[in-house]
Amino acid sequence: MSVQAVQRGTVARQANKLRRRSNILNIARELICARGFDDFTISELANIAEVTIPTIHNLFGKKIDIFQELVEEMVIRIQYVLVQPDLKDPIDTAETFIDNLLALYKQDESFYRAAFLAGERAKLFEHGSPTGIFRKSLSIANEVCLKARENGYLLGRVDQEVLAKQLFSGQRLARHDWINGYIDLAEYRTQVLTAVYLTFLADASATFSETLHNKIKTLLQTSN
Repeated sequence: MSVQAVQRGTVARQANKLRRRSNILNIARELICARGFDDFTISELANIAEVTIPTIHNLFGKKIDIFQELVEEMVIRIQYVLVQPDLKDPIDTAETFIDNLLALYKQDESFYRAAFLAGERAKLFEHGSPTGIFRKSLSIANEVCLKARENGYLLGRVDQEVLAKQLFSGQRLARHDWINGYIDLAEYRTQVLTAVYLTFLADASATFSETLHNKIKTLLQTSN
């Protein structure tokens, strides 16, 4: 057999392996969404994917390794939308940020719900990591509050780090409700922005306060 034939055979085997891994990972995320974290099993995954359990272990490793792969892929995708926003207007910044994030989730809801669910339940997220997506989100929230104070939207009576943590917490609660199927993406947006506006109100200037009250009123009317 020629060297070229051997190389073609190797390439073909690698391509088949990658396709098999991708198919199995797609099935895994669907099962996590449908069954939940605790009821997800390697045996059911192998049965539906029509492969053996040893094949799953050979391609991925253990159950936790499948979750790790889902989370890593998700983090890479989310990093693209966690760019520094335009900080001139805190309302525009918040709305653009959440709309970009939800547009990403909408492309493949089952994948993101499964990845977040697996990551949280398997404790794969490092919330304190300086390079993690959650730390990046908190950093952006802190910068938004700081710039809002510098531009006169906020009065500075409440430390911007306190406000930033509240902004982050509102987003985290909405995300939790969404990944567990309690709300859809439209309600996710409503919950996040309501939390944002209420947080800003705690330190808003008189003019900004009136704007926030109107935004909350309009947001709740639209959601109803």
